[in-house]
Amino acid sequence: MTVATLELHSDAERGALVLPPPLLPSAWADRHRVLDGRTSAEPGPWRTSRTPYLREILDAWADPLCEDVTLMKASQVGGTELACNLVGWVADQDPGPLLYVVPREEDAERFARNRLRPMFEASAALRGRMPADPRESVVLEWRLDRMLLYLAGAHSPAALAAHPVRYVLLDEVDKFPAFAGREADPVALASERTKTFWNRKIFKASTPTTRRGLILREYERGDRRRYFVACPACGARQALKFPQIKWPADARDPDALLSARAAWYECERCRAPWGDGVRPALLAGGRWVPEGQDPEAPATPGGARRSFVLSSLYSPWLSWSHVAAKFLEARHDPASLLNFVNSWLAEPWEEKTESPEPEKVLVHVAGYPAGTAPAGALLLTAGVDVQKDCLYLVVRAWGYGEESWLVRASRVESFEELLVALCRTQYGRGAGKPLGLRLGCVDSGYQTDAVYEVCRRWRHLLRPVKGHDHLAGLPYRPSALDRHPRTGRPLQGFCLWHVDTTYYKDKLARHLAAAPADPGQWHLPADPSPAYVAQLCAEQKITERDRRTGRVREEWRPRAGNPDNHYLDCEVYALAAADMLRLSALRRPGEVATYREGPPTPAPPPGPEGRERRPLALPEGRRARGAWLRGES
Repeated sequence: MTVATLELHSDAERGALVLPPPLLPSAWADRHRVLDGRTSAEPGPWRTSRTPYLREILDAWADPLCEDVTLMKASQVGGTELACNLVGWVADQDPGPLLYVVPREEDAERFARNRLRPMFEASAALRGRMPADPRESVVLEWRLDRMLLYLAGAHSPAALAAHPVRYVLLDEVDKFPAFAGREADPVALASERTKTFWNRKIFKASTPTTRRGLILREYERGDRRRYFVACPACGARQALKFPQIKWPADARDPDALLSARAAWYECERCRAPWGDGVRPALLAGGRWVPEGQDPEAPATPGGARRSFVLSSLYSPWLSWSHVAAKFLEARHDPASLLNFVNSWLAEPWEEKTESPEPEKVLVHVAGYPAGTAPAGALLLTAGVDVQKDCLYLVVRAWGYGEESWLVRASRVESFEELLVALCRTQYGRGAGKPLGLRLGCVDSGYQTDAVYEVCRRWRHLLRPVKGHDHLAGLPYRPSALDRHPRTGRPLQGFCLWHVDTTYYKDKLARHLAAAPADPGQWHLPADPSPAYVAQLCAEQKITERDRRTGRVREEWRPRAGNPDNHYLDCEVYALAAADMLRLSALRRPGEVATYREGPPTPAPPPGPEGRERRPLALPEGRRARGAWLRGES
């Protein structure tokens, strides 16, 4: 059509040939998005003014300068609806192949069925984009009128790498596996699909879990924006923080606090209290500020990688009292407190508990000479940590009430030296008779065959052990190493003992945290070696949420710098040996036995015929358990 021909048409006809101006995602959502009553608490037309903090995040998706958007968020602040708005805007305004990734394939199917399809059916602008033939749109692959929409689970490397795409949206990335099969992590694998598109867009959102989570890594790679609001009293701009939520000092009941709406927010600068009524004005006047930028300075254009963090303190559906009551409810339960930090404050969780420190260890120095057992000692146990080129050992003396003294902590170069230290050495006991080893546990992780050979030869003194982070129900249990050559059934005799190292590290940490005068005292000789003290403090206990299952777990992990922990492992095995001897049942002469909490005794392995073995009968003069443990005839 020539210009001359165009001039012959009417104004209405010429106007029909002009493309409408493009809409930003927030404006598009306000005009075309309708929230479905089956999934939304506020069904009806979408209003960005209800959650104004989402406006800049939405519009960054359409900024030609921006390529990557990350949102580290609390739960239920509008993050999933924001992602739905982005999908709808792409389908209607700027179509291109799009990949939407969630943790599992069943999550993708549920998202397509419960979120995407209702959104397309409820919006007049999107309804016509769906194919007329239902066979053109399967659950995880939608053939829209001008684009392809793929949905995938993060555990499927084939789905993540199958198609080139312009847009990638990744939801709840902290629940993604560390690796997609044998491939790279799912975030990197999905992002690789966009390499051929110069105008690609990548969006990542998730509630954080730990400091090793993917969402924190992606947030820290961006410009780290926080939403600043202005104080109604002094005008100072500040990001909302949980420590600024206050409530009466005598309020301890979460339900009563919530019913009375007794909490308020306190301005960082002027300490003016903010009630719940000022929240809509605060949010409407807020702005996103990158880390390191003055919140009072004029806004500057963002770069290619933008990241945002959003806590529940900004949610229009929660009051200050909701947040305070949730904290009061969760503060005494580690699992609930972890959920509060992750899902309410949008912060990664990493709590260190029961972590020994050198000063806590040195408090237990008692002043007796190393290499000797004090007069109150009754028997010795040992723990051995086997390495490829050497062995570490700890010999520990025990008395009544599980009082304990470190006798020896040293490194030896061979099993011959180990046998001399453990099986052929008597340790002085003041004016009493010297003590020999009653039981030692030897780690079988390295040099397994040599450990088994030594422990077979000295089976009355040494037991091979294998450490586990957790054992179900028992802190230790045996498993038979010898089996019948024909039937394969376990034979009575030589056993491998499985030890719950987490249980015994917890127990050791309680000994270190107790005062030296407390029952069950734990003592060190004069001038313990720096290597022993450092290695005893080489690990810390971390409470975290499993990224894949969402369950809370506690684990002992090496401190930064990967220090050696050989003496710590030795102490763990020496404690296990003491429990195997049931030292908690040791009583002073004439003392009445009372209940003491201790580990249950595991059942012995079955004999050759499958019957349980009966314990060996003790000589008549040693039938009393306490007398036998004390070595008295």
